[in-house]
Amino acid sequence: MTDSAPDKTIHQVSSSRHGLTMDLTDQTLGEFRILRRLGKGGMAEVYLADQNSIKRQVAVKVLRADLLDEKDQVLIKRFEQEATAAGGLSHPNIVQVYVVGDQEGIHYIAQEYVEGPNLKEYLQKKGPPDVKFALHVMRQTASALQAAAEAGIVHRDIKPENIMLTRRGEVKVADFGLAQLSSKTEGGNLTQVGMTMGTPLYMSPEQIHGKKVDQRSDLYSFGVTCYHMLAGRPPFDGDSPMSIAVKHLNEQAEPLSRIRPDLPPRLTEIVNRLMSKKIEDRPQNAAEVLKDLRQIAKLLKEDPDSPELQFGDLDLSDSQSRLIPPDLGKKVAVLLGGVIPILLVSAGIGWMMRTPDPFAAPPREDEFQIKKEESAARQYLVASKINNLEAWQAVVKYFPNDPEYSDKARVQVLIGLIREDRLPEAEEMINEFAVRPPSDKYAQSVAQAGRGILAHLDGDYQKSQALIAQAERSYLPPAMVNFLQQFEEKNAEMRAESPESP
Repeated sequence: MTDSAPDKTIHQVSSSRHGLTMDLTDQTLGEFRILRRLGKGGMAEVYLADQNSIKRQVAVKVLRADLLDEKDQVLIKRFEQEATAAGGLSHPNIVQVYVVGDQEGIHYIAQEYVEGPNLKEYLQKKGPPDVKFALHVMRQTASALQAAAEAGIVHRDIKPENIMLTRRGEVKVADFGLAQLSSKTEGGNLTQVGMTMGTPLYMSPEQIHGKKVDQRSDLYSFGVTCYHMLAGRPPFDGDSPMSIAVKHLNEQAEPLSRIRPDLPPRLTEIVNRLMSKKIEDRPQNAAEVLKDLRQIAKLLKEDPDSPELQFGDLDLSDSQSRLIPPDLGKKVAVLLGGVIPILLVSAGIGWMMRTPDPFAAPPREDEFQIKKEESAARQYLVASKINNLEAWQAVVKYFPNDPEYSDKARVQVLIGLIREDRLPEAEEMINEFAVRPPSDKYAQSVAQAGRGILAHLDGDYQKSQALIAQAERSYLPPAMVNFLQQFEEKNAEMRAESPESP
């Protein structure tokens, strides 16, 4: 193939607006060499490509030429809006956007390539997971939704297909194609043009009604996705999108506890509450959900028989997701006395017979995707550009004793583990810093900061603030200082909201 061949093909594709099936394999867009087609979505075709400048594989989303008609500018605007929304988010549980480009009328987004199945594919292959795996997925997805909400972004299309599972055990939320920037969108109708918003199987009632949505709409879709994951099927089905939508508005799903008696009742109640018909009956933010999920995970690890795993302190008395009619309260109370012990036995049997968590095992050596560079400085530079957990781990793996870059990379790894909710690993790393000599102010400050963050995640905001205040920031790298500041601000907010706050 000559040097001019790719340009000729791109020109031919870009000038053909109607009915052509675009195939950019072996062509070049900017610095990206297209390798093969991965799939096609509602707005774009997705390709695997090599990014020549830093030798990594990326996914390139190309706006479908057959969609460009009299609404060209609206679609292009929406396509660029997707990039703006996702590109402004830097979080380990969100697919990272690298570059937005336009070459001879071909509009594309280069983003992180996630090598692994989405949640729908995983469920089709392996069926409903055990509670440990489910909590792993739920916590990391909730963490992504929290980050998006804090940035003023509503995803609008949370569903199993948009939850990616990497081979290393990370969960990444993809496709902000329907995202609405709550404070920056120009005109309120960009997300209403050209296609039905969301997917009927997972849409919130207010989304179906065409009302204004906020992060609580994403939480509803998240709840439906969790129900699907735990039950093995969506809560509602039908012969048409309209019939499914009507069920979201008017019907209650089959109780998840009936389908999965092995699950902690407190977990099924969280899913029920997420799926409340009335937006005010749902959790009001993802942070609230994440806190509950972390507590459940901690209890399952430390005390699987804890009474707190039954119904905790969740108040569902006014929730539209309540599945037990009030007039049956007395009968239910009597029945629960006999049923709960049976559920506990069932849960124990289910726990012992659970399938192994595929994410619990460490990655094989051949699964480590970041190649070794000629020096620690170069490895650190590559990690800074890629900026994901694996890239920072590569610095520590290949140059564990480098005096300048190894510990700086370890701090980035620690931050990544906390962001991904891999708290036992984070705690282990904090302890490794803590056992160094007291004269190592860098290590001791990192350990103190890390302990403060973990205390916050455990809900002890007063202890967290005290530990954070003791960390000597002059010894901390900027990444940790910025990360620490986020928790310091959250501590102040939580303590101010607490009725016990002075």
